[in-house]
Amino acid sequence: MNRSVAGGDACDTPRPAPPCPTMTLRDAALLVLLAAIWGSSFLFMRLAGPELGAAPLAWLRVTVAAAFLGALLLARREAPDLAGRWRPMALMGLTNTAAPFLLLTWATVQLSAGYGALLNATTPLWGALLGTLFFGLRAGRALLGGLVLGFLGVALLVVGKLDELGPKAVLPVLAGLLATACYGHAAHFARSGFPGLGPLGLAFGSQLLASLWLAPAAFAAWPAQPPSLLAWASVAVLGIVCTALAYLIYFGLIRRIGPTRATTVTYLAPVFGVGWGVGLLGEPLTLPMLLGGAVVLAGVAVAARPAR
Repeated sequence: MNRSVAGGDACDTPRPAPPCPTMTLRDAALLVLLAAIWGSSFLFMRLAGPELGAAPLAWLRVTVAAAFLGALLLARREAPDLAGRWRPMALMGLTNTAAPFLLLTWATVQLSAGYGALLNATTPLWGALLGTLFFGLRAGRALLGGLVLGFLGVALLVVGKLDELGPKAVLPVLAGLLATACYGHAAHFARSGFPGLGPLGLAFGSQLLASLWLAPAAFAAWPAQPPSLLAWASVAVLGIVCTALAYLIYFGLIRRIGPTRATTVTYLAPVFGVGWGVGLLGEPLTLPMLLGGAVVLAGVAVAARPAR
């Protein structure tokens, strides 16, 4: 499948570029599974966030993930080659995990699970924009048109939420967009910054460093009241399923099909995220959410059109 971003080649590098690997049926199935998992993460953030707070929940999530991945490495008797990689791994842990988890958790608690998932859908737009600015992607009319259309959808989402919540919705929305900008950067950095490091080692290193980044804020904001069993169960699912296993799938997809294709998981994640919120939490499904989300996804689709 010869897909491209904004008229560039599908392998996320400027021309001339080597042939891009084909997305297999297995890769497509993994993208759908990853979308369902990450879509559900907003549900669990919404359940545990009000009790734990954004920083403690984000720290617990990545710490559980790091412990799970570390145990998996021990079980496989593997030792990831992290020597000399701590500085780039620290940046990876910050931009791909610590900062976006903290920002998205806070935004989701303030807004809703479905709304957080829709904001997360802007990740491919940021990936295309930052890839053009910093990672050598070729800009074109498709990219510009997709960005304009995508952020028009964001504007519709913001206007709808302002009508609902008033000015207090502005900061959570901005926090969600900053989180997805971090994801867009990290998707490219994960592919170019860690040659020879496998998905398991990359996932473990990034979660471990993210735990260190988040620890001071988490302990400073630790809740005075003991969290409920539901909150702890949500932490376990977020850490093991929505983080550890999900990032193993994600980093593997980045290596096989490239960062731009991998970030298109956000085509489906909002559908799952909104569905989980409406079906299990009883969240309202408003017209601005539908229109804004549809326009955002349309912008992502335009930005990822094949080159002519």
